[in-house]
Amino acid sequence: TRIAESDYGPAFDQAMAIERAEVQAIIDNPAAPTFDNTIVALETTGQMLGRVANVFFALTGSHTNPTLEAINSEYSPKLSAHDDWITLNPALFARVKAVYDARATLGLDREQMKLLEDRYEGMVHAGALLTEAQRQQVMEINTELSTLTTQFGQTLRKATNDGAIVVDNVADLQGLSADEIESARKAAEERGLAGKYVIALQNTTQQPILPNLANRALRERIFNASAHRADQGGPNDTRMLVARIAQLRAQKAALFGAPDWATYAMWDRMAEKPATALGFMQQMV
Repeated sequence: TRIAESDYGPAFDQAMAIERAEVQAIIDNPAAPTFDNTIVALETTGQMLGRVANVFFALTGSHTNPTLEAINSEYSPKLSAHDDWITLNPALFARVKAVYDARATLGLDREQMKLLEDRYEGMVHAGALLTEAQRQQVMEINTELSTLTTQFGQTLRKATNDGAIVVDNVADLQGLSADEIESARKAAEERGLAGKYVIALQNTTQQPILPNLANRALRERIFNASAHRADQGGPNDTRMLVARIAQLRAQKAALFGAPDWATYAMWDRMAEKPATALGFMQQMV
């Protein structure tokens, strides 16, 4: 069912309430924990929330607007707190751990064993084995990180849009194809700049059109606008956000005894350790 943009907030509230009730039913189950009534049951929770989130974040990622961004800012920390209520829930983890500890006796096939291991290890990585005080710290950090990373994404998007280069003379676009020039003309028209040309920044430092432009001064303008889109002061500057995000990530890693965020975050990656990933890149060089 298609809903109005302004209704995504209530939709999130309802979907989170549904999942919370689903998880609570697993916790309250008087039967002893089993693979089916705990692990499989957990896999079936949150389907409504997943549907709402998938559509909402597809929109905010590709075709956002002030209404959607306001909802994103409000609900990102709420969604983070909701996830933490599940993954850091001691009563739920006790049931998961009971199944995990008995895994060798359950006759599970490879897929079932992988599902069980992923669920248990994911909860441990989230902080299930930390003290209550430490879990509370993790939840506070996660909530603030969710708020800041959402703000960072929105600020960077605005910096990217505002950093577009306006070109007055079509001769300065020598080297671009006719289609690229026409796109720049249309982009200017959409901004109310008839007769001019707008080169929008892409979400990379190296802009794709730079190798083709003959005008060196324009190439320099585009590169500088791209490389410094969010470090020039004003409302689009992300440096303080980046610093605080890095600080919080370091604090969270320390709670788990990790020396840095990369070590903590790479636990389930192919390389597993930062030194391995850096080694791959050094070998390529």
